[in-house]
Amino acid sequence: MTTQTLLANWLNTYAKEHIKVRTYLRYQSIIASHIKPTLGERNIEDVTRGDIQSFLACKKAASNLRFNGRKLSATSINLIFTVLNLAFNYACDMELIEKNPCGGIRRVHTTTKRAEAFTKEEQRKIEMTIMASGDLRLFGIILCLYTGLRLGELLGLEWSDIDTSGGLIYVNKTIYRSKDGSGVWKLFVDKPKTAASDRIIPMPAYITEMVIAQRKMSKSPYVVANKKDGRMSIRSYQYMFEKLTEKAGVRKLNFHALRHTFATRAIECGMDIKTLAEIMGHQNASITLNRYAHCMMDHKIAMMNRLPKNF
Repeated sequence: MTTQTLLANWLNTYAKEHIKVRTYLRYQSIIASHIKPTLGERNIEDVTRGDIQSFLACKKAASNLRFNGRKLSATSINLIFTVLNLAFNYACDMELIEKNPCGGIRRVHTTTKRAEAFTKEEQRKIEMTIMASGDLRLFGIILCLYTGLRLGELLGLEWSDIDTSGGLIYVNKTIYRSKDGSGVWKLFVDKPKTAASDRIIPMPAYITEMVIAQRKMSKSPYVVANKKDGRMSIRSYQYMFEKLTEKAGVRKLNFHALRHTFATRAIECGMDIKTLAEIMGHQNASITLNRYAHCMMDHKIAMMNRLPKNF
């Protein structure tokens, strides 16, 4: 059996039933673009650990022509390795080979990027600009600033997902734009990013009041709707956010900075990491701590200054 046949069997007869549509399409693209051209014709019995190691080293050194000649990121290379490892594990389970050639290979080291957040003054300018605009669609940005919602979660949110009497948001889906099996770009509605992302977020009382007011004015089932009361597209909302930051006169950060801004403000006001992790939808508190440790310096200083003097 060739490697490309193994990958096709694993992806379509096993993995497809256990992974999200977005992950399936991503794996499919990785196989077609990276693995198949190099290892596809090799028999699985002949692929060695050295072959996999050399393949990954070449990917690390080579430029990615699809992205202006830039090298593949460590995350992308690790994802290629993940696909190979899962497929060869499947081959072992099916008793097609005795040993997984990916065993013992180390992943490429990745560094956690420092999360960029808007300052308090920048946040104030953004919120004032939204309030002055009178554009109901921009309320979603306020919601992200005070709940930490991801963009896909926000645009997937329907009024039926919000309990205004209890002040709760039920995050149970996300939307994303991706190519389907035939290569056509489509908008997909799927389960949240991870199991932890399927969560309930309590809203501050003042945000709940704003949500109630927005609901009365809305004619759409979606919390953030386009001008035709349909589902807002990701690209359109990102563009609106870019224009908003220009008008507000603040730094040009990406939409995800709103989520980082929420986390930063939460830490600044003393929210504990475990609570923040659950609200953010992180799988564990260590993810939250590693990502936002730099935001906690003022809190650390204040705590250190509380230590009693005993001499």
